[in-house]
Amino acid sequence: MTSGIQIVTNRNISKVTITDVEDRPGRAAEIFGTLGAQGFNVELVVSTGGREGRADISLAISRSQEAQVNEVMEKIRAEVGGKSVKINSEVALISLVGQGLSQEVGLAGRMFGSLSNNGINIEVISTSMSSVTCMIDEASLPGAEKALREEFDL
Repeated sequence: MTSGIQIVTNRNISKVTITDVEDRPGRAAEIFGTLGAQGFNVELVVSTGGREGRADISLAISRSQEAQVNEVMEKIRAEVGGKSVKINSEVALISLVGQGLSQEVGLAGRMFGSLSNNGINIEVISTSMSSVTCMIDEASLPGAEKALREEFDL
């Protein structure tokens, strides 16, 4: 058993991705500054860059704000020259949370392996000093939670 770890889930999110934006200093500040100024809280951010100076930026937002965020992101896309804005409402977050989680050697690998062994694909991964979070298909959330409870004796 790994002590002090909890499972936290969130079904009330949507994944928003702005694709093929110029990967340069300040681009993320422009995007998230605009979202913040409009009152939107972003729960998770992942940037995948490296393709000939272009990047995709994915974020998790409250599902209840999906339409408003889409409208703002389309304006941002036009301003920054992104290719498209994609929204997926059928996702959820599952996190392992605990004090000093970053010191737990192999924890992320165990988490990812447990999900994989149960046929659950991870769309986005985010880590911090106290959490490891995976964005998965919402329909897989009950199975993911069960798999992690078993893996970590929770």
